[in-house]
Amino acid sequence: MDLASKLEKLSLELVQKNDYLYKVSVKIDQLESLLLSFINEFNYITLDSINCRDDLEDGLFTITYCLQTEARDHIVMVQTSIERETASLPTMHTIWPQAEIMEREMHEMFGVDFPGHPTLIDFALEYWDNIPPLRRDFDTLEYVNSMNPFRGQRTDALDTKEEMKKKREAKKAAKLKAEQEAAAKAAQEEQNNPKQEVSGDE
Repeated sequence: MDLASKLEKLSLELVQKNDYLYKVSVKIDQLESLLLSFINEFNYITLDSINCRDDLEDGLFTITYCLQTEARDHIVMVQTSIERETASLPTMHTIWPQAEIMEREMHEMFGVDFPGHPTLIDFALEYWDNIPPLRRDFDTLEYVNSMNPFRGQRTDALDTKEEMKKKREAKKAAKLKAEQEAAAKAAQEEQNNPKQEVSGDE
């Protein structure tokens, strides 16, 4: 049975995006069994990524598993939706070892739980006590301002352009003064040691 026929029997539609990319949307209770079918029946053995999209207006997270065939010639995106407030997914780390890191990152960045996952601990953010930072209701600007308050303008702040202009003018004046002093010294030496004229009678 080909992939499209298999999915049709499950009342699922396989959407072809291009020659090598497909997409299928599935309910959460069918997710795990469908992923296993892709591995065992259709040789989509590699998990390339697990992506999360925050559909804040709908109160949902859209989760996409990207699977690739052993021959690296086809990719299928298996997509499902879960509630934001009770976000939870079955862990896939026992099927794909690389899912362990992907799920840790999604847990930290979006707050998705993975019951049975062995290492849902700090991934990139140490001692984080705010809402997950990739949720759309996280106010990045407010957080940055609260952690790094902007200081007031320094009272000794200088105008860079004006200061550079002053430096150029001072450099020109110093050069002119040096030239004038050298000319004055040469004139003084000439006055103190006048050239003697050679007589034609000698």
